[in-house]
Amino acid sequence: MRKILLAIYDSFSEFEITVATAMLRGTHQIITVADSLKTITGESGLQFVPHLMYQQVDPTDYDGIIIPGGDLINVKDTMELYDITKTLHEQNKLTAAICSGTYVLARAGVLEGKPYTVTLHQEQRNFLGCFEEENFRYEPVVKSGNVITAQGHAYVDFALAISEKLGALHHSEFTKEFYKGQRNRLMEEGVK
Repeated sequence: MRKILLAIYDSFSEFEITVATAMLRGTHQIITVADSLKTITGESGLQFVPHLMYQQVDPTDYDGIIIPGGDLINVKDTMELYDITKTLHEQNKLTAAICSGTYVLARAGVLEGKPYTVTLHQEQRNFLGCFEEENFRYEPVVKSGNVITAQGHAYVDFALAISEKLGALHHSEFTKEFYKGQRNRLMEEGVK
């Protein structure tokens, strides 16, 4: 089975990536990666134990990386994460980030010359000093080659974009309708 990395860190926003991981589970093994193997507490209080540390990752083994948002204080000095992200990007693999997680792509140099979105207001982007302001787009999801960025509220569209990019999106209309809370065709067929 193909594999994809999921960066996790204290305070990461689980809800931003659970739809994506659910959509990928049939085609990809999700490997969580962090700066240590200690238990990580997500934004909701749920706890996670990473599969690997950043130093244990061989980027050639993965189709890409997904980076959720959260409190940036917990990734601001994580050079290993930036290096892995940059290497995956250089290998033309998926680099996807949502909400404030887009900061990692910016710090890794992945966003240079590319349109992107991030859930940080202009003052925050300017303060962080790694975003090209002229390339910011206030859109739910922005795709540029193998780079996908999303606003935090667009987690379903983010998941759909990732799944489509990785060839994991089956029955696209059914999947879109289901995860957007519009309808469940399987239930409708059973009710008739």
